[in-house]
Amino acid sequence: MRGFFIDALPVMGRDGTLASLQPESPAAGHVRAKTRTYVYFDGLNRGLLLLGKGLVGYIETSRGHRLAFAVYVNQVHLADIDEVGNVGDILGQIAEAAFDLL
Repeated sequence: MRGFFIDALPVMGRDGTLASLQPESPAAGHVRAKTRTYVYFDGLNRGLLLLGKGLVGYIETSRGHRLAFAVYVNQVHLADIDEVGNVGDILGQIAEAAFDLL
């Protein structure tokens, strides 16, 4: 059963919501994960607030280990909606670092 769940997750740099995330990375094809993003208009500061963005799933490391991971960012003031993608790129870089280190 566990294999079906993991196989159903998008693959970083290859498909689904992760297709454009780190496509040239050595970790591309080795990270299966799900994203979630919550953005809110902050009327008090007249801007956008990233309440939370997460990347959660599994990494097959360069040494063949399987890691479960969860990386979250929250309470980030954004200049515009395009910055959400920048935060997603940073989460992908963290997954790439785990792929290379372990």
